Amino acid sequence: MKIFVFKAKDKYFGIESEYIYRIIDDYKITPVCLTPQCYAGLIFYRGELFDVINIRLLLGYSEYSESTYNEPDENQRIIIVKWHNKKLAVIPDEIIGIIWIDGNFEGFNSYHHENKDIYLITPDYIWKKLLELSYGYQQI
Repeated sequence: MKIFVFKAKDKYFGIESEYIYRIIDDYKITPVCLTPQCYAGLIFYRGELFDVINIRLLLGYSEYSESTYNEPDENQRIIIVKWHNKKLAVIPDEIIGIIWIDGNFEGFNSYHHENKDIYLITPDYIWKKLLELSYGYQQI
């Protein structure tokens, strides 16, 4: 099975490559009010609207700052993921590439490759993490 590997903080994550729709580097994120900190905004790409998620913030590996990914730097890429009529755009810290592993995985497991532990996640796992978040005003 082909796994698409990316980095968030100092950890490596992998998603089955069949779910990777595109990798883009030319984008403009439109911010959206009353969303969780990991929600960077929306992008319009090839006639479709995608929610943009900062994977580092979603998985709790970093604190939010005002400069968090509102505009791309010259090396920043977004991973567009599509599966079962759902779609997301994910901002990683770094894209590593594609590796080949034997076997299947379900949920959240790890795989050791070239002295790196790669945590295998599914798009449904990311979606589930998003659904656990609070939207709107917290407490006034």
